[in-house]
Amino acid sequence: MTPSKKPSQSKMTLQVSLAIAAVFGAVLGLSAPGFDQWYLAWVGLVPLLLLTVSAPGIRDAFLRGLVFGFAYNLVYLCWYLKLHPLNWMGFNDIQSVLVSAAAWIIVSLHQAVIVAVISAGIRFLPLCGGFLPRQVEEKWRAPALLLIPVFWVLMQNKIANAPDWLGVPWTMLEYSQYQVLPVLQSASWIGGIGIGAVIVLFNCAVANVIATLSAKLSFKSLAATTSTAAITQFLIVALMVSAGVAWGFSRMSTPMIGQAQSISVIQGNINIEMQKRTRSFSLAQLMNHYRTLVDRTPAGLVIWTESALPTYLKEERGMLTALSQLSKDGKRDMVIGSLDKDFDGKPYNSAFGIAANGNLMEAVYHKRYLVPFGEYMPRFVKYMPDWIQKLTSTPAGVGFNSGKFPVILHLGNHAVAPLICFETLSPELCISSVRNGGELLVNLSDLAWFHEAMVGDQMLAFSVLRAAETGRYFVFAANTGPSAVIDGSGRIVARSRTGAEEVLRSRIQFSNELTPFTQWFH
Repeated sequence: MTPSKKPSQSKMTLQVSLAIAAVFGAVLGLSAPGFDQWYLAWVGLVPLLLLTVSAPGIRDAFLRGLVFGFAYNLVYLCWYLKLHPLNWMGFNDIQSVLVSAAAWIIVSLHQAVIVAVISAGIRFLPLCGGFLPRQVEEKWRAPALLLIPVFWVLMQNKIANAPDWLGVPWTMLEYSQYQVLPVLQSASWIGGIGIGAVIVLFNCAVANVIATLSAKLSFKSLAATTSTAAITQFLIVALMVSAGVAWGFSRMSTPMIGQAQSISVIQGNINIEMQKRTRSFSLAQLMNHYRTLVDRTPAGLVIWTESALPTYLKEERGMLTALSQLSKDGKRDMVIGSLDKDFDGKPYNSAFGIAANGNLMEAVYHKRYLVPFGEYMPRFVKYMPDWIQKLTSTPAGVGFNSGKFPVILHLGNHAVAPLICFETLSPELCISSVRNGGELLVNLSDLAWFHEAMVGDQMLAFSVLRAAETGRYFVFAANTGPSAVIDGSGRIVARSRTGAEEVLRSRIQFSNELTPFTQWFH
């Protein structure tokens, strides 16, 4: 009897390395907002870096990065499973579970490919441990401590997750720090992208020490010349991070200067089933529902949520009259999520302003960053089966068009810059709104799709970074919660419950100062 052949040593090594990548990728996923194990981000990339540089070739490095990234994103994005039930879209329970799981896997895999490309790039590049290039075996090598962090954030934050590539820059490392206020303060200078680069740099410095002390030939592209050099380089990085944290504590103790104003968020808790199934609300019922909430607000700024009134607002004369009276009676400036059309009849997901004197603002904000498949269908989808095309379901009944410019709502004596839903992911959009004169950032969202998932914590994390980057108060208004008011340092000063009908009240300050990050980042 011929004995069965044992797997080759190289195959065994690949299997083990992929298993290790999966475990450590999943562990790093616990740094995500909602799990809140923020400290893992500072060391969680070390296994990937060591696995990458020790890979026999670029193909193996790609596979190790793919598995690591897939596990990381599966944990981070597990809230996709909360899309179920999807019976409001016509799916039965089995179909609903399958569609939710498919969305979870596809998006996780999309993001995993980015990590895989980064890993392959790191393996391909001629690197050496340290901050300076040097000759190794008569060949010049680039400094890993500088090149890897820059390469990582360029790929993750700018290139591979660009909207044209259907990218959704959701699982960035910097969002893990949204509750670590001393770390967040440096975002006013270097932004979330800079914090992400510093986190990668710290991981590289740790990997540098391990690679040097282990003296393994496979780790040589991360190793310093001596153990003393590796430890010195780590201490330099640690000192830099510590200095940033110390400055962060100092900045937190400096209060914002400006007149405080009352703000209220109207969290109606109208979920998708109520809007689209047997419990559907008519426009009159919706208006009455929100009127009772607005009546509970004091004079000042009142923020409604995304598509709170899912109709073409300018065409509803009776509703506009009621809203105007509601503003005048309570001396309220209001920002309202609704729908708009242009002269060609193209629909937009929009934000309207109504001043305390009852006047509807002429300027209307049209959402610029549309969600693929949720708000519009990418062109290639028209060649796919009907059941895939069916997945687009918007309040307009068809795909939305995207706005092109930031819009400022001049309410009272101040300038309010509205954003809608996923736009809080984009520092570019927030900064363009601030540069255009926005003194307060307001995001209108509808998270009812996700049935009380931790997606709300992650959306708040994005908003926290945008507040810290711009030095602006940021109001996050979500239909089913959580809604929040965030100050210019990134501190959440008020937060509502999730899945509750609620009026969130707080105080805000307006600012017209531009942070260094707001001035240089594009």
